[in-house]
Parts: sequence; C-alpha cells; structure tokens
Amino acid sequence: MAVMALVGLPGAPGVTTTGLALLRAWPLQDRRLLLAECDPDGGAVLPGAFQGRVPADRGLANLAVSRTQELVTSFWTQLMAVDAGRDEEDRSRLLLPGLTEPSQAAQLRGVWRPLADLFSGIDAHRHDVLVDLGRGGAFGASQVLAARADAVVLVVRGTMRSVHAAQSRVAMLRRILEAEDGRGSSGLCVLLVKQGPYGRQEVQKALGVPVIAALPFRAEEAAVLSDGAPEDRRFAHGELMRAARQVVADLQQFAAGRARVQSGIQRRLSDPRWGVARHAG
Repeated sequence: MAVMALVGLPGAPGVTTTGLALLRAWPLQDRRLLLAECDPDGGAVLPGAFQGRVPADRGLANLAVSRTQELVTSFWTQLMAVDAGRDEEDRSRLLLPGLTEPSQAAQLRGVWRPLADLFSGIDAHRHDVLVDLGRGGAFGASQVLAARADAVVLVVRGTMRSVHAAQSRVAMLRRILEAEDGRGSSGLCVLLVKQGPYGRQEVQKALGVPVIAALPFRAEEAAVLSDGAPEDRRFAHGELMRAARQVVADLQQFAAGRARVQSGIQRRLSDPRWGVARHAG
C-alpha cells in the first residue's frame, strides 16, 4: 500500500484529526509514513495540533514556485518530522504542511499532477502516504490526487446531515475514479465516525459503499490531535487511539485486497491469450 486519500464533507467530519490519529497509530516497521495536507482550503495541523508554535516556513505552498523537474528535490525539503512533534531527527513520521490561506491554491494548478505522480512513486522509497484532501481537495484542479490514490477513504459521521452530504460526494467520487485518470471506484470506501444514530450497516446501505472501519466520537481525546490539547499518559491507550490502530489494520487489509485484484487484472490484460478470448467473445 502506498497512497491513501482521506476525503471529508461539509460540516467538518474530522478528516485531519483522523489523519493525525492514523499517523500516530501506523506501524512503521522498516517504512516511513507521510501525512500530506492537500486541502485547498488550507492546512490545519500547524495552527491546530502544533498550536502555531512551529513556523509555517515549509509546506505545500512552497512547491508552487518549483518547476516540474525540480519538484522532487523541493518536495523533500518541505517535510517536517512530527513524531510526537518533538524530535526533528526522527524522520519516521513526516508532515507536508498545508496552505496557510485558500488563495494560495490557485498557484498550485500546475503542481497537483506532478505531485500525484510523486506520491504514486514514493513506495519505491519505502514511504506510505496519507493525503488529507479535506472537503474540497478531491474535486476540481486537485482531484487527480484522489484519482491516482490506491484507496479513497470518505470520512462520514453517523448523522443524517453527514450521510445526506456523503451521497452526492460518493456519486462525484465514482465519476472521478472511473474516468481515464482514475484507478477505479473499487478503491472507494467509508470510515465511519460513530457520532449520531446511524451505524455501519445503515451508512453502508445508504451510500452503497463499504464501511470498512470506524472510530469512536471522543471529543476530548480528539482535541489532543486537532487542537494540541494536553496529552497525558492515558491518551495512547485511550479509546480513540486503540480504535485508530484497528482502523489502520482494516485499511491496510482493504488496500492489500484491492492491490491483489488490480494485479490480477493487469496480468490478464497483459496475457495475449486473454486478449484473444476477449475479442473472440
């Protein structure tokens, strides 16, 4: 698994908080993990989780001035270490900080596609990528980031408002993923934040998309990730982070299953016997 895009809805379902929880919970082994804030509306980690204590001198906005051939070199200089937000020498968990204001998104029109290419190739460097697309990043000029992801995860709360908003987003995402640039809508799934009356089965039935993982709605614990609230020793073993570790396992299993299917399709497409049978049939 290389690239997983997290997509939100109107009403702030918690995409960035989810991304940070997964970043903290992801088992690294001999790999690294990058959280890339690619929400055109702006990044939330530096002013939120880091409470503005870290200068916004690195990040996505700086890539706007890079020519395509220089993007790879520039990209690595824009990352910051985020393991507990304290140890810059530990480069196991990385952040590409997002835009500081929405007006900067217009300068990135020529960056989204080469950035998507970079994310797709980063697996060779033993990195996995979580792409935080916020509410609008999966659509418009930056939609190539969703189209080219190995899996697209729609974060939905179990409320009528959230499920209703998700229905139109699911239709839009399917069109994007089935277009020429896309990797197929079989990579679309839902992560449910368990707030509201609707559970996994109801949400899955309403959206027609598999709900493959769920997180509890724990406002106080989530505030550690979203707003830099004080973290005590119980946080890592609390309900939210315990669930996040299971979510990681569920997402990895989903991505691995899809990769096996995609690999089988590619083998058949490259098999001349299958091509003959297809045209003969």
